[in-house]
Amino acid sequence: MTALVRSLRAAALVGCVLVPAAACGGASGGSEAADTPPPSSRTPAPPADKGPACEGTPTAKGLHVLRGGSQALPGGAGPVLYKEGGSDGTHRTATLTNGTGTGTAQAGTTSWPVRPGQTLAVGGKAFAVSQICTYRVVLTPKDETAVTQSPVPNAVDPGWPSLTDGRLRLRWHVPNTERHGAISAILHDVAADPDRADIVITSRAGGGAGYEDARVGDTLEFAGRLWKLTVIDTGDGNPSMANRNSGYVDLQLIGPSS
Repeated sequence: MTALVRSLRAAALVGCVLVPAAACGGASGGSEAADTPPPSSRTPAPPADKGPACEGTPTAKGLHVLRGGSQALPGGAGPVLYKEGGSDGTHRTATLTNGTGTGTAQAGTTSWPVRPGQTLAVGGKAFAVSQICTYRVVLTPKDETAVTQSPVPNAVDPGWPSLTDGRLRLRWHVPNTERHGAISAILHDVAADPDRADIVITSRAGGGAGYEDARVGDTLEFAGRLWKLTVIDTGDGNPSMANRNSGYVDLQLIGPSS
């Protein structure tokens, strides 16, 4: 799948959460399927991440920039997008860019390759790169005057998403949108050989995410919580609302994202 296709789909999803939930898939735990055509053919799977999943200070307080999503920084220094990351099996690195707030990079962006412990200067503001994970980068303001608390569970609708035995199931192309429509999760694509999934989180408040080619065992973060991807069912390739065999993923709640 090309970067252009992904960008267009992400933009469409952002529009989705800015309208009432009923127009875009219903309230929490329910949701009707988006009127979206089947996805284009997938590109070959990237190599599995070598790990570790995280490097840095696990208890660091700061702003969480989620993978594939933008996060506004204090003092007008953002938003910043977590574009890509990797590991050599011992250490993690990430590439941050100027973000638009919709999970896509601006034209003529500046890229910042970062590693844990590095100081990053954005818009005249200095941030410590406190932690890099497969699913987030934690930036701690150096001046100690800005917000330095970890995200809290979704403040608009604390009960979202509804869980069954601590599990959230996302069906292919069926948005799960909290009742005020401020944040939404969708299984955007599934593929096999190996089984993998694209999961997109959109949010009016920023801090969305785009987890591409996620595999069973991967950790995701959204709504102020951590989730483990435990099941990928690729289904029969038809993402229709009426098709109960369209494919799904299960996300098991791990706990707060601190």
